[in-house]
Amino acid sequence: MSYSSKYPERRRAREKCDRRVRRKRIDFFRRLGFLLVSTIVAVVSGYLTYIHIPLVKVNKALAAGDAHIENADYEEAINSYSKAIAIDPDTASAYSDLARAYLAIDDKESAMSTLHTGWETTGNKTLLSNYHAVILNEAVAEMNSGNTDLGTVSKIVDVLEEDNTNKDALQLVNASYSRLEEDSYFEEYAELVGRIIDANQGSEGEDLKNAIDKFIVPSDSCFTVKVSDIDAYIELIDRAENAVGVFDKAEGVKACLVNAKEVLGMFSGIFEQLDIGNVDELRDFVVSDEYIKLRDIFLNKEETPQENTVYIPISREKIILNCRDGKWSYRFLDFDENPTTAGVITIWANFFEDDGVQRSSVSYEPASIAGNRYPHTKYLVTYLYSYITKGNSTKVAQLNYRLEIEIQLPDGTTKESVIGDWGGSNEWEMDIDTIESRIKA
Repeated sequence: MSYSSKYPERRRAREKCDRRVRRKRIDFFRRLGFLLVSTIVAVVSGYLTYIHIPLVKVNKALAAGDAHIENADYEEAINSYSKAIAIDPDTASAYSDLARAYLAIDDKESAMSTLHTGWETTGNKTLLSNYHAVILNEAVAEMNSGNTDLGTVSKIVDVLEEDNTNKDALQLVNASYSRLEEDSYFEEYAELVGRIIDANQGSEGEDLKNAIDKFIVPSDSCFTVKVSDIDAYIELIDRAENAVGVFDKAEGVKACLVNAKEVLGMFSGIFEQLDIGNVDELRDFVVSDEYIKLRDIFLNKEETPQENTVYIPISREKIILNCRDGKWSYRFLDFDENPTTAGVITIWANFFEDDGVQRSSVSYEPASIAGNRYPHTKYLVTYLYSYITKGNSTKVAQLNYRLEIEIQLPDGTTKESVIGDWGGSNEWEMDIDTIESRIKA
């Protein structure tokens, strides 16, 4: 008889114990399997979450862009860096890398736009510095190639407006002056100088002040200003001096501009009359106190900003400013210098006395007809003390007007005529050609 059959209670107890052990083993392996599955799911889920974290995605995009750069695949690099910026606009390095890719394909505009946008978005000063470097390098290239213009200087000023301590920009703005082409429109030039003046606000150095001193007067020795720009130029000088202080050079130029305004104001009325053909108005003008006073300044060699010569042209288009021995003077353009003028009046400041009476003379050259230089007419009006014929050929000395008309023809010949006692009761006219033919006969 077996042990199991002899002791059935013990057999059943053992079987029951074995069943409990098996159940525990099954439960253990079940729990172990569940734990393994849970762990795998957690790991996979964590990995999937990790690879979708923005920082990781940005780094992947940047790494992809770097790889494309190494392979000279710049378009794909631009796409990758742009993707990094789209994921996280605050990633400063992405803007820098994107600008680098644009520069690799010589797209400077996009590079500068990227750097500036990056600076505005992130506040990263390195991006701003790189943005300025691209601008200044472009300006240097233009200066070295001999193509310095207002646009070149404007680029430098762009940098100074955002950072007036930028040493490279300060050096370039001073260097650009000597290379700047002179054929600039005053409006653009004045706007540029105004920007330099504004950039100087808060600056403690002397570089910007030196640049203003250079730019406030476009040339060291001689330059031209349109009459229509005189007021704006005076305002610009005042603005510069209010911001920085008085410049000796600019003060001399300003004195010329102010004087030119005064002289033009003196001649405005007679120009209006002459423009509509009223040459007769020159009779009253040549003896007016205003004209005599101005004429005597030149006649007596008095101090004046206007160039002191014997024949002084007055016109309404441009003035030329000259600096000699550190002193500024100006003059209006004459007819030969500007044949398209609307008309030139010339002051005659030569000593010529008749019985102790100083003659007063003024000439006028009207605008060309239909833009043609010839025939060119000149009127000379003189108020003088001379003999006129009265009644029975009696010669009487008295003050009277004389009008001389000279017409230059296209073939080089000249027709001249004289009207004595012009506008008086004993007016007479004589053709110079007729007089000469009589003398020859």
